[in-house]
Amino acid sequence: MEEYVCYTVQKRFKINSAMHHVKLFFRAIFSWRETQEPKFEATGLDFNNVGFIKPMVLLGSVFLLGCMGNPNMEYQIEANYAAVSPIIDGNLDDGVWGLAKPIVLNENRTGTTVTDPQLMTNVKACYDNDNLYLAFSCKDPDIWTSYTQRDEHLWTEEAVEVFIDVDEEPENYVEIEVSPANILFDSYIVDPQNIDVAATARLNLPGIRTAVIVHGTLNKRDDIDDSWTVELAIPFIDLKTARTEQITTDTEIRINFYRLDKNEGMKRGAYSWSPTGASFHKPSVFGRLILK
Repeated sequence: MEEYVCYTVQKRFKINSAMHHVKLFFRAIFSWRETQEPKFEATGLDFNNVGFIKPMVLLGSVFLLGCMGNPNMEYQIEANYAAVSPIIDGNLDDGVWGLAKPIVLNENRTGTTVTDPQLMTNVKACYDNDNLYLAFSCKDPDIWTSYTQRDEHLWTEEAVEVFIDVDEEPENYVEIEVSPANILFDSYIVDPQNIDVAATARLNLPGIRTAVIVHGTLNKRDDIDDSWTVELAIPFIDLKTARTEQITTDTEIRINFYRLDKNEGMKRGAYSWSPTGASFHKPSVFGRLILK
């Protein structure tokens, strides 16, 4: 059995089915248009009653449309224009952050809400003429990291992450991670199924700026911390590609936000905005960022 995740504009749902049954189902639905005598023997169904089939066709069409094209219309965030750009210092007291609507990260595998107040995460976005700005706020009782150098494997410990795709090539996107010690990992993914970490990490975004504030004691594992906040300024010029030479309010930006959390005595946490189910590298479920 394989699991198919399909999306409508307002609600996400799952259906379990064998792949050949799904294919036969839709082949039969669309054959009705020609013959009005669909057969479903392969699935154990044989409905020739047109009165029954019409609603089945409608339901099947809605199902198929939900699986076609961009599957994640429900995940959309608007970034307001910042007349006064935020100062990248890790403090989220800039006026623009007070106006930005936070999005909440949920359990990545299930999409369920994180209810533990010690673990909640939210993200905000804004932009100006030159940069995309992001702000992460992470509740965390045990803030730590052992990494000290750029492009070390931050994802094995604690980090926030953002994946950004601006060129409508879903296999190619920028990955950015920041640790609680303000260590940066940046890379350019060209094959999410077979990632050559060393090769992709050769990308160094020249203009990116990051800052972190820890509300607690970094790397003191025997006390209880409160939270850490991250600010990022990502120049649009660093995100441009051969297909997207300039990023404007008309650019379709696909994006997803993540957090990895590894606290002493607790189950490792993996949180996301648009859940990927397993590996974060699933561009088909990235959401949309609208430059408002």
